[in-house]
Amino acid sequence: MAEVREEIDRVDRMIVPLLLQRLEYIAQAGHIKSDREAVRDNWRVEDVVSKAKATAEAQSGNTQYIEDIYRHLIEWSINHEFGVWDDVNCSSISG
Repeated sequence: MAEVREEIDRVDRMIVPLLLQRLEYIAQAGHIKSDREAVRDNWRVEDVVSKAKATAEAQSGNTQYIEDIYRHLIEWSINHEFGVWDDVNCSSISG
């Protein structure tokens, strides 16, 4: 069991930097978008989920697992992007 846990930890050490890199791009999107309504783009959500599932399927992976994770990840990302957008645009209004 220790070996399995070590491998899970190893994979997590690879995943975390990628998630942080993704978060940086989410923040950039929050700076770029001129309209708060553009933060939540339902077409883009479905596109990202579809691509993630296709990647999982190409590797004979569990597509439902990937879809569930990505939907949570995207929802968290959208909320973060709203916060970035508000910080950028509300501070320029009040500043």
